[in-house]
Amino acid sequence: MPLSKIVLENYRCFRERQEIELAPVTVVLGKNNSGKSVLTRAPLVIATGFDTTSTAPLDLDRLGPEMVDDFRELFHDHLTGRPIKLGLTVEGGARRFALEAAIQYVDSLNSAVVSSLDLISPELNALFLSTRLTGTEQYDTPDIDGISPTPQARISAGESLEYGIEVISRKMKRQRLTRRVGFRGLLPDLTTVPELEKFGAPELSPGPVRYLSPYRERVARHHRLPMGTPRELGVQGEGTAGILADDARRAGGALVDRVNELLADIVPGWRIEEIPAGPLWSTVLTRGGSDVRVNLADAGTGLAQMLPILVQCALDELRGKPLRAPLQIIEEPEMHLHPAAHAELADLYLNTSRTTRTRFLIETHSETLLLRLRRRIAETDNDITADMVKVYVVEQQDGASTVRNVDIDELGNLDDSWPDGYFSQDYLEVKALAAAQMERLDDAS
Repeated sequence: MPLSKIVLENYRCFRERQEIELAPVTVVLGKNNSGKSVLTRAPLVIATGFDTTSTAPLDLDRLGPEMVDDFRELFHDHLTGRPIKLGLTVEGGARRFALEAAIQYVDSLNSAVVSSLDLISPELNALFLSTRLTGTEQYDTPDIDGISPTPQARISAGESLEYGIEVISRKMKRQRLTRRVGFRGLLPDLTTVPELEKFGAPELSPGPVRYLSPYRERVARHHRLPMGTPRELGVQGEGTAGILADDARRAGGALVDRVNELLADIVPGWRIEEIPAGPLWSTVLTRGGSDVRVNLADAGTGLAQMLPILVQCALDELRGKPLRAPLQIIEEPEMHLHPAAHAELADLYLNTSRTTRTRFLIETHSETLLLRLRRRIAETDNDITADMVKVYVVEQQDGASTVRNVDIDELGNLDDSWPDGYFSQDYLEVKALAAAQMERLDDAS
């Protein structure tokens, strides 16, 4: 059940509708401040609308204030007169579904509500439409973008809105209803609609959506052995050392061994170990043929930057293929790493996706990472195909961002939508260097 598509409209820097299809490895490129981070973090925001008891469409408290301070920040230019539209598609089996919701901010609530919801699943196809928030009447004067805003309605706290519902299912013919409906996140509470209660609460989920920021937790010289078995890494790689120590102390070291196998492709000759240091533990580096142990805190920043990625990939491998495929979002994985390591990380994402079904959404500035992906597609001695990689370029003009899909063919070539001059800096610098050298030689002669 992989998350295969997201939809954004009037969301942060994306004013117009954007549809982004996700592949096993999806790469997002763009210049600084173009909107790349907004795009790559969007699935994390949308996922807060699932598996929640919150009456708000998005349970933003899950993300903490570092991600979103106020719901109104999610609206393009912070103008709440037009609704946000968010959607996603999850593939695979009986639990596949597609959903698109319009979210309207209501001043009287200082919060937002779902004003319309289009839901398609194997059991139930339904359109929920709140006439109080999506009526056909519009203001006479369009706002600055030429689109009339939705009329504002006054809603009381705790009030269940009335929705017109058009429903089609395998168990009933097309039917139109008008009912007051409660919502939990982006999903309707079907217990508030007796005609639909027979379906129960929809078991809809985008699956695990995980996020690793470009800034990693600083490596500690010593760390404690966790009281229980830790399950996941934090957004800055928090918990990496505890997971490794738990594996070394309680689980026989299979995870540490697998991390070292992955590490050998990137930093040949080096291994990590978890060793007890009195009541505490230390993560150390060792090298073949030497008894010297180097505390990870004394090693370069690049290895500490990379270790959470390796640990998460190894965890996914050891856990096997889950029912719901995770989406792993990673921002700037190449930070503090030599370009050779960028290429090896590209292979890591491809291999992990094939063996675990984990999907990767990568924001990067690395030309080397993209080149390795293209090379693997072109090679004939592997099973990497062009449909395993998606490339998007985010561009901004006049204060609004757009997402451009750049297709890759079976030879690894990028199509004509690749922006002119992108990743051409090295070529231009070499050209300028050659010109300067020629000028100096001419002057000398």
